Amino acid sequence: MLRIIKMYLIELIVKLFKRPKKGNKNSFDPLAMQQPEQPEECEHVFLPVDSTGEILACSNCGMVVNKKELKDINIFKR
Repeated sequence: MLRIIKMYLIELIVKLFKRPKKGNKNSFDPLAMQQPEQPEECEHVFLPVDSTGEILACSNCGMVVNKKELKDINIFKR
């Protein structure tokens, strides 16, 4: 019984020291992030939106295109 009481007291002491400080608040502000680039100026990096991979979206500006539309574009001519 005494052993259980000791473990309980040790656990309470550890919780007391691990308690988060009141001054440590999350400083993430989504409105302070940089605005996405305009599609005309963006160097597109397309990633699939759905599991079929037919619809792609740019990770920089958010432009959404169909995979069939990109087949005719030659990226080496830029």
